[in-house]
Amino acid sequence: MIKTLFYISLIVIISCLYSCKTTNPCPKELEIGNLGTTLNTGYDDHLPVIYGNTLYFTSTRKESDDREQIFMSEIVDGKFTYPVIDKSLPINDFQKTSSPTFFENPKTGIKELYFAALNPKSKKGNRDIFFSVDSGQGWSKPVVLEYGISTEYYESHPTISPDGSMLLFSSDRPGGVGDVDLYLSHRQADGSWSNPVNLGNTINTPKAEIAPVIAYDGSLFFSSKGYGGDSTFDIIRAEQLKPGVWQNPRPMKYPINTKYDEAGTAIWDNKIIISSNRSGGCGGYDIYSFDLCGPVEIAGEVVKNGSHIKLNGTVELNSADKQKISEQPVGDDGKFHFPVEPGKIYTLKYSNTCLKDLYLEQTVNTPCNDTSSVKLIMKLNIPEQYTFSQPEEYIVPYFVTGYYYPNTTQNLQALRMKFDYNLLGVSDTTNYIQYPSPEYDEYAKKVDEGIKEIVKFILDKLQSLDDPCSSGLDSLTIHITGYSDPRLLSDFAKYNDEPIDDESTGIQVKRGDKMTNELLSLLRAYNTERLLQSKLEQEHGYIEQKDKIIWKIEGKGIDLKPENSNDIRRRVEIKVEMK
Repeated sequence: MIKTLFYISLIVIISCLYSCKTTNPCPKELEIGNLGTTLNTGYDDHLPVIYGNTLYFTSTRKESDDREQIFMSEIVDGKFTYPVIDKSLPINDFQKTSSPTFFENPKTGIKELYFAALNPKSKKGNRDIFFSVDSGQGWSKPVVLEYGISTEYYESHPTISPDGSMLLFSSDRPGGVGDVDLYLSHRQADGSWSNPVNLGNTINTPKAEIAPVIAYDGSLFFSSKGYGGDSTFDIIRAEQLKPGVWQNPRPMKYPINTKYDEAGTAIWDNKIIISSNRSGGCGGYDIYSFDLCGPVEIAGEVVKNGSHIKLNGTVELNSADKQKISEQPVGDDGKFHFPVEPGKIYTLKYSNTCLKDLYLEQTVNTPCNDTSSVKLIMKLNIPEQYTFSQPEEYIVPYFVTGYYYPNTTQNLQALRMKFDYNLLGVSDTTNYIQYPSPEYDEYAKKVDEGIKEIVKFILDKLQSLDDPCSSGLDSLTIHITGYSDPRLLSDFAKYNDEPIDDESTGIQVKRGDKMTNELLSLLRAYNTERLLQSKLEQEHGYIEQKDKIIWKIEGKGIDLKPENSNDIRRRVEIKVEMK
């Protein structure tokens, strides 16, 4: 009896060496990225595909009746549910099924399903690409996809591009680069597929390339034995040059690729999901998940552009559909930063209580870099018109010929009185000053209004220095420049007024000094400054703030601009600027 039992046990052991599959549970400490017992078993669980929030994969687990079948796992709150056979799909009636790929036409709502399986009508027993549609009444009976896609040779691993315009698959048909190659077919205007073309030696190698997938950014992922140098399958990524053309294929880094086989790629959010037979798993091929892209950070700055406005405000980070994700206060340094997800579209929106009608927005496309982290440097520029320090320029024209006081109504009356009392016009030294004709009365009204406007502007700017929204402004510079007309003065012309010895401006003029156009222009600037000072001193609160004004007085002599009349040439220009 004992002997008989021994022989039976020996037969079972020998049999399992050749045909049994391990059912050992997963180890307590799984290899990094392994998705564990929810998805993986001691059997082959491989070739993952993502459609919407569902993971499909091929498995030979117990429920598969000891053959390859397609299982599905819903993704709920980022976690995978226990996989089951999706009995609604017309796939598992076939043998050796794998790689379902889906597309839903956004206009018609019709769903398309492509998958690989053994063609029961094939004499050679090769795999072909099958096609089924769901118009709302369930999936149609699958048919072999023609158009030169399915042939008497091996075709497998179909994938359709996110926009439904391209179909990629693997085939060992003659005329390729070598072994199994990747082929591409384009959807044509009538809905049919173009004759497939080999992706060429930019992508294909003399060894096998299988399981392609096109990510939403256009990148091509596939598995290949021709890039790693160890004859195992590696995950390869290639950049899209234009639709249907890829370049710079390169193996992904560890832990995505190892010295074992990695076959099949699915992209979900910022995850790359693969299958691998690496050690440390549950047995056979297991399904793994890794971060596809390195961390991305937006490091931003609101730029004043010399506006001298405090930047204290808020920057919002919004999703592509304008939903607020988060917000950050911005100090006067203008700095802000947001950790963001790669491969997304965001909108930055800046607002400032000091600039209630200003909203700065900028759209950001975050990149996916699978080898390093990314810091995006963003700048939100405040337009130049939003500023406290925008300088203002005024012109006070219509000086009486040869005279150096602004032609206000009051000064005009005083000038005429000097002529009436023979204080001017009777000596060669003062003949350069002309008696004001009647039109100067109209000129004087304009000058009065201009002076009043300048005084108001200066007072407003002084108040702005104390505004809580201003930043870095503590003084007001008033630059007054005088001009004269081109008529020359007599060699006898002299200054015949009160002497000037002004320490604040550095101007010194003695009675009897020779009068020149340069001195005349300087005196016009100086007396305009004296007039503004006198007007300002009549305003409430000015005395306490007068030390914040820096006066600059300059005479430029003759105005040589030919387009100006002499009335305009006899003028002063006043520039008021906050600093």
